[in-house]
Amino acid sequence: MNKEKLAEELRNKQIKLGLVPKFLIDKLSDDAIINSYITCSKCGVKAADGDILEQLINKAQDTEDFFQMIQEIQQHEEQC
Repeated sequence: MNKEKLAEELRNKQIKLGLVPKFLIDKLSDDAIINSYITCSKCGVKAADGDILEQLINKAQDTEDFFQMIQEIQQHEEQC
């Protein structure tokens, strides 16, 4: 998977949830939509960044695979 494809899938996921208007979701950059999924809402720490994030994106087969990898990282680190 690449960053653009992941961002597109994350946008579509948010649009289907219907919690935020589509026009606002469409305004988010690829980095912003991805960051919204990897950043702790309590403390603002990212589960992955830079080269590690890029490697995870490239390794992911789909969005669920990406979520699984991020969740595994979050379970191994005490962030809050």
